[in-house]
Amino acid sequence: MSTLIIWIGLSLVVSVVFVRRMHVVLAAVIVVRILVPGVVQNEIMPGLHPSTYLFLCFVLVQLAFAPSIFGRVIRSAGVWPQAILGGIAAVMMTDVGNPGSAGLLDTTMFVLGIVWAPYYVFVFMRYSLRSIPGAGIVFLVTFTLLALVEAALSQLQVATGRTIVWESDFSKITYLTGKLSELGSAIGTFGHGIQVGVFFAATIPLLSLIRSMLLRFTLAAVLLVTVPLAYGRMGLILTVIGFVFLVISGGRKVLRTVLFATVVSIALLASIQGIAGEKLLQKFEDDNGSAALRVAAFDWFWEHTGEFLVGGYPGSRDLKGEGTLGSSLENGYFMMALMFGILVVAAFFIFMVYLLLSQIDIKERESWPGVASAALITIAINGYSSIGGNSIDIHLFWFVLAMASYRSSRRNPRVKGDPSGDLLTRHLAPDDSPTFPPRRVLTR
Repeated sequence: MSTLIIWIGLSLVVSVVFVRRMHVVLAAVIVVRILVPGVVQNEIMPGLHPSTYLFLCFVLVQLAFAPSIFGRVIRSAGVWPQAILGGIAAVMMTDVGNPGSAGLLDTTMFVLGIVWAPYYVFVFMRYSLRSIPGAGIVFLVTFTLLALVEAALSQLQVATGRTIVWESDFSKITYLTGKLSELGSAIGTFGHGIQVGVFFAATIPLLSLIRSMLLRFTLAAVLLVTVPLAYGRMGLILTVIGFVFLVISGGRKVLRTVLFATVVSIALLASIQGIAGEKLLQKFEDDNGSAALRVAAFDWFWEHTGEFLVGGYPGSRDLKGEGTLGSSLENGYFMMALMFGILVVAAFFIFMVYLLLSQIDIKERESWPGVASAALITIAINGYSSIGGNSIDIHLFWFVLAMASYRSSRRNPRVKGDPSGDLLTRHLAPDDSPTFPPRRVLTR
């Protein structure tokens, strides 16, 4: 509890210091969510992930010290999206009366940490990207540096056979028991190789926002040669798809794009020829029954849909622990449906897809990377426990989707509904001149 009190105090201080630079605090939220594994959060502090506590403190400070801007941010989200999300959250909360429910406190923490907070991080990120000069660069640099940190850590983990970080906490995780003494694959700061691949896959499309083609493809090469170390088939496939997007969005310099893409592809093929690559390729040939477990989970889900079509499953949700299945449902949406019912999770998924599609601006190529990254994550959630395992996926979806509002040319934006340029006077230096046209900002 003392750790929680200290963290909340620090979060409040940071939020007050950067009250007029909300993008700095939001970048810190991203950093904390990536570097602190969700699987060990309860070992650190009770209830919520540290990044969620930081965001809640940020919201309180914004409401207290900048109420006018706070009001604009909330209005920018629109009435209907917030009403729909509120309805989804309310229906999820009714699970507390279910015999299989985790209880009022745990259900509240899940809805707050997985459904409510990540969405509003997206809302605040999108607002800052559209209204604060330089916010986009801060977020882009944050994602890039985090990816490089995870890549370097992954390389060290495989080279040393140690987790390097969170060793004592990871040792308490059931699925890692007996594996940490001879760590053979990269798990980054996440505790699982799949999440390493998912994070790389989500980051690579964002690299297309970097102007330097040399830097863009160099960073992509670092991530691509590292992802085989995680031994995750899905992570490798999604990362390659992200790289294909990066190549296609390369612009008019076709020859240079093809040249760089070829060099990076050769580097990837060379990395697959190593021991890590061989083990990964073996998983494609023989997955040790992994596919069979997923088929069994899929069959069980569809055979029992009538029991949790509306409302959560009335029995124990720990299907593996109860001996019902040889693994979990291995699908984030399925596991969430087991907790809250198929219909409400279907509504949540449609809500995510709707907002994803609404962020696409065909005329603005810089909106494409964020949307592409978010689309890859919606696919990844289907491939393993993800949401049910408190992984980064649902948070990362909203983080990268906000990047669809990134515009490199946006210097002095004007926000719809901003009286007399009040927001400009808060964020711009005296010698700045309003050169950004007041287009349809914050209308979606």
